[in-house]
Amino acid sequence: MQAKNTSRIDAKVVFLTHYIPLYQVRVLQSLAASISDFQVLLSTPIEPNRDFTPDWTGLDVSVQDTWTFRRKWKHREAGFDDSLYVHIPYDTTSRLKKLNPDVVMSLELGARSVGAAMYCLRNPQTKLVLCTYMSERTEQGRGVLRGMIRKGLIKRADAITYNGPSCHQYLKQIGAPEEQLFPLPYAADDRTLYHGPVGRCDDATRHRLLVVGQLSERKGVLPLVEQVSQYALENRARNIELVFAGNGPLRDEIQSIVGPENLTVSVLGNLTPTELSEEMLRCGAMIAPSLADEWMLVVNESLHAGLPVIGSIHAQAVTTLIRDEVNGWQYDPQVDESLARVLDRYFNASSEAIGKMRIAARESVSDRTPEWAAAGALDAIRHVLKSKS
Repeated sequence: MQAKNTSRIDAKVVFLTHYIPLYQVRVLQSLAASISDFQVLLSTPIEPNRDFTPDWTGLDVSVQDTWTFRRKWKHREAGFDDSLYVHIPYDTTSRLKKLNPDVVMSLELGARSVGAAMYCLRNPQTKLVLCTYMSERTEQGRGVLRGMIRKGLIKRADAITYNGPSCHQYLKQIGAPEEQLFPLPYAADDRTLYHGPVGRCDDATRHRLLVVGQLSERKGVLPLVEQVSQYALENRARNIELVFAGNGPLRDEIQSIVGPENLTVSVLGNLTPTELSEEMLRCGAMIAPSLADEWMLVVNESLHAGLPVIGSIHAQAVTTLIRDEVNGWQYDPQVDESLARVLDRYFNASSEAIGKMRIAARESVSDRTPEWAAAGALDAIRHVLKSKS
């Protein structure tokens, strides 16, 4: 096995991104610890629909002058509308001119990266690393103009990072050379993960199924409630509790649904990381019903906590991490009977089998640390600096 390169990088690197989610803090801290001069430029301190206090501990962070607007994301294949924020920083060139970096890392393939690419084109001594977080599912039907812009950016990049196998495949499809591709995957925040024993009282937890995330169309929460309601109706001897940890536009609709007597639906709202870890201990499995997710970090977090995952094939974290009967099950949320088949397998499994799955769940993500996630980005930086010398 080839030895990992752990040498410190003597270079000035600027990382452009929208905002810093809490789970990304540790990855960026790992990058900063390995680079002599690492600075972060944000489009916004936090997006309006996010519920947390920003944490920039140990990072050199500045906020750009940015236009931000909200738009609808309509996914025809999955059948949902979702609101998202688009950021257009308009001072990228002037900021980078003052900083004079050796490497610019820019998140996503939109206006932010167009600005970074234009700067690097005018200043060829500065190398461009595009950081992408996508899946083939999320990129379906994105449009001709966006496709043209992305292909143009790919041609300008000196290196490109990807968050998972599906993103890697998509990048190859739009012309990214294999030798320029480096992994920059998601890793759960090791400060807030549950590190205790994975054993549970099966009789007290098996019936409780946890759902984590925004209560929106894209997350597939309404189809989930309908499918579980139908399953409970057809299996009246089984008591089932769906526990939603999250908030969003569909909360009231979920709470108003009247299901069969053997189904309880609880909506807890947004939980702190510590509260979420405690709730995971009280549940038998986590259900991830997403209709489109370029990853879905709660899958990692659940596995770390020893919680088997019943996950949608439309979330890249599920197709990458979940193995049937090992640490969970995959299903298709757009096929009604798919979830019913998996629930049968889950409820019919022995306590011993579920106990083994809990151990396997944690083992399946034990190496996915923030330092591990940052390693691929550091390799990308070393790669572009070699071409500079």
